[in-house]
Amino acid sequence: MGEDRTYTVKIVAVEDGRILVEGDPYLFKDLRIGLKPPSTNNYILDIAEVAYIIYSGAGKVLDEMGRELSLEDVFARYSRSKYDWVKFSVFVDLRNRGRVARVGYSENVLLVEFGSRKFAVYVAEENSPLKSGDILVWVDKALMKGYEPVLALVDAHGDVTYYTLRTQKLEDLKV
Repeated sequence: MGEDRTYTVKIVAVEDGRILVEGDPYLFKDLRIGLKPPSTNNYILDIAEVAYIIYSGAGKVLDEMGRELSLEDVFARYSRSKYDWVKFSVFVDLRNRGRVARVGYSENVLLVEFGSRKFAVYVAEENSPLKSGDILVWVDKALMKGYEPVLALVDAHGDVTYYTLRTQKLEDLKV
C-alpha cells in the first residue's frame, strides 16, 4: 500500500456468514478484498478477508460497539463454518506467494487469477474425510465455470499443500 496509513474498518452487520463493514474504500481497493453493493458505502467481506486486514497489519477492525477486535476475537465471534480457519490459512498462504485470492462461490472455495489462468481452490483440512463424489461434483462445477480445480490441504501446523485435480473418463485411458 502506497501511504503509511492506519485504516479502520467497522463491522455494521453480520448475516449468513457475510460481514457488512464500513471503512475507507482505499483499503478494500489496495488489498483487493470485499464486494461493494450498489448504492451503499459499505462492503461485504468474508471472515477470511476481515481476519486478513488484522493479520496483514493493514488496519484495525472494530465490532458493532466500536471495540477493537483481535484475530482470535474475529474467529471466536463471527466464524460460522468449520472451514473458516483453514480457508484463512490458505488465503494468507496464497497472498504470501504473490497470488491474490478472492472468496469463492461456496464456503470452502477461493478463487485465484494468475495471468490468463483462473483457479478454483477447494480448501480442506488434512485428516478430515472427503467424499470422492463431492470432490468430483466440485471439479465438474469448477471446470464448467472456467476454473482449473486445485485442492489445498492444510495440515495441523498450518502448512498448505496444493494438488491439481482432473477428471478422467475410463474410455479415454489408453491401455
